[in-house]
Amino acid sequence: MTAVEHSLLEPEHANESHDARASRDRHAGRFSRPVAVVVIGYLGITIALLGIGTLLTHALSGSVGRWDEHVNEYFARHRSTAWNDITQVATSGLNTVPVVATAALVVGFLAIRRHFREAIFLTLALVIEITTFLSVTFVVGRPRPDVPRLNSTPSTSSFPSGHTAAATVLFVGIAVIVVCCTSNLVARVASSVVAAIVVCAVGFARVYRGLHHPTDVFVGALFGLACLMIAGWAIRAYVEKPAAISERPPEGTRRRFDHALTQ
Repeated sequence: MTAVEHSLLEPEHANESHDARASRDRHAGRFSRPVAVVVIGYLGITIALLGIGTLLTHALSGSVGRWDEHVNEYFARHRSTAWNDITQVATSGLNTVPVVATAALVVGFLAIRRHFREAIFLTLALVIEITTFLSVTFVVGRPRPDVPRLNSTPSTSSFPSGHTAAATVLFVGIAVIVVCCTSNLVARVASSVVAAIVVCAVGFARVYRGLHHPTDVFVGALFGLACLMIAGWAIRAYVEKPAAISERPPEGTRRRFDHALTQ
């Protein structure tokens, strides 16, 4: 990644004079827009997950729920020592402590390289994910699969899969940052492949070990992607300037992240 010349969160100022009140209003507006995006995004994702969770535990429990049960029972009957060990690594690697530690290392690295906007993008996506997850899981209260479990389970319910959502936010988020901050094809492809492998491995492990229904995992992955989208929109809301203010157009590597989020 190429270092930038200044803080990526610090707006570039045009060569024009402004009085103190206009400057304060402009900065207040720059922060109010991303805050509004995050709040509305959080509410939208929460309502959507509550609706899906309610359908799965009630209206669809006899159809989709029955399919979930068949898949859970299939994996429970076909477990092996090798796959037990493999899935143990996959699921334990995305527990709370490893996720927080990995995210802290990545955010710290980005901050050192002065990619502050990208660091906030990843942090914000993870905050949205955990906040929404806690808002939904206790309300929906979907029971975990009725098969022998290979892990102890927390007090949260089965829906949605927090491990899958966290894996999606962390590893897909890293892949997005890599793609936006470097033109190295090998790094781009490698980060994308790793993200896909990790998300699939974690989702499979959670179902295999009897911790989640397949639909919990599918929704968890979509949930993680939605958190990344909201975080990206929030960054864009901060970056975009009011039309009345004339500023220099985006240029160079330090703006590549902004352009990618608008595609």
